[in-house]
Amino acid sequence: MARCPKCDKHLRLIDWRQTCPHCGVNLVYYKSNEKLLDDSEKAEIEHAHTQPKIDRGKAAYFGSKLAVTRFVLTILPVVTLLIPFAKIFQGKYVNLVSIVNFFRSGGADLLLGSLPGDKLGLSLALLLLSAAMFLVNAIFIIASYGKHGKGRMTFLYAFTFLLAVASFVFFMLGREGTGTFSRMAIAPGAFVYLAAQLAALIVNIVLYKRGVKVKYTQCLIGGLPSDEYFKYVEDGMTREEIRRKMLVALAGLQEEYEKTHAGEDAAAREVNGDVG
Repeated sequence: MARCPKCDKHLRLIDWRQTCPHCGVNLVYYKSNEKLLDDSEKAEIEHAHTQPKIDRGKAAYFGSKLAVTRFVLTILPVVTLLIPFAKIFQGKYVNLVSIVNFFRSGGADLLLGSLPGDKLGLSLALLLLSAAMFLVNAIFIIASYGKHGKGRMTFLYAFTFLLAVASFVFFMLGREGTGTFSRMAIAPGAFVYLAAQLAALIVNIVLYKRGVKVKYTQCLIGGLPSDEYFKYVEDGMTREEIRRKMLVALAGLQEEYEKTHAGEDAAAREVNGDVG
């Protein structure tokens, strides 16, 4: 059974009115202001916990020129694969587009089944995997200034670079066969791709050594700066004491707001008077 929030007496099913039959309090609006304050405070606390993550995510992508360079170098290796990176099949040069088209045309089984020792097939798989890692790296950048962000991003960039290196090692080993494959060779695009992957890894390491200054947005909880509010809670201050401090802070904000807008209104009146 429901109870009255004021007198704590049981409410029967026939007590359908919005007033308590025992104490007469309005059940709908009883402590409604306090409930609104609680809801507002909860929302502001949640925002205060979320906003720093957003600020760190922005800094990770655009917090400095070096951060922007890292993001560009994360995507650049895929672009470099448009440059011919290998000579294969009677001296034809291939790049990412030709390989994707080859796979889409259903030639993957034929290719992988005819490669000597499957080394060239493994080389191709590693190359495509290293290229696809750009998406993983680009997404995880947003959390790169989190608790484990530094180690995670360094590992991901190093892993991507090692995949590219392994791809070209297996290519060189696989082309030692006979016939068509003996005439295969690495093209300049392969070295450009490796250089781009290595540059992304180096810039990531340098970025963490230099650091990026994160510009945190100030969050208010009941008019109090969030760090000040959390300090009061950590110190064991009661809700009533914190609320009193909130009232003082809100009064100060209101006074500052009125002063600012009073100056703006005076300036507007002066301009209108001059015009008149």
